[in-house]
Amino acid sequence: MTILASPAQAPSDVRPSSPSLARLVAAGLVATMAVIVFSIAIGNQVIGSSRTIVPAQGDVALQLVASTPLLVFIGLLHVAVAFALAHGRDGLRIVAVLASGLTSLAAASSAAMLAAGVDPFVLAGGGPISTGAIGLLVIAAVVYGTAAVAGGSGPVED
Repeated sequence: MTILASPAQAPSDVRPSSPSLARLVAAGLVATMAVIVFSIAIGNQVIGSSRTIVPAQGDVALQLVASTPLLVFIGLLHVAVAFALAHGRDGLRIVAVLASGLTSLAAASSAAMLAAGVDPFVLAGGGPISTGAIGLLVIAAVVYGTAAVAGGSGPVED
């Protein structure tokens, strides 16, 4: 039999050149959260190191500047998770999906705790809890949950 008469066989070890739409949506959502975290870090650095800070605000300014490296690290983790959701093999993608899902659960439970009057972050300092903080945590829970569901769907590549 000649080569032309035999059926075409696709090699089994070739990866698709582009990820599925669901994985791109998941990566885009996590990358968007990375941009938000990076912009908060930049804002903390700029505001905290401003020369117009009065001495009474010195402690707050030091806290803002001190939180910048942690926020940059969290932003870099978001970028790594977004990359794993878009281009990672299934093992790495499952770890990224688990991280997104657990982050969604943490945000949802934190929102529920704030709604119940318990401040899990001790951000209010004993003052009233903002409903805006509850709303932001609910939005974060939805975003991370959507990323986990979208990133976990699609064909197996391993």
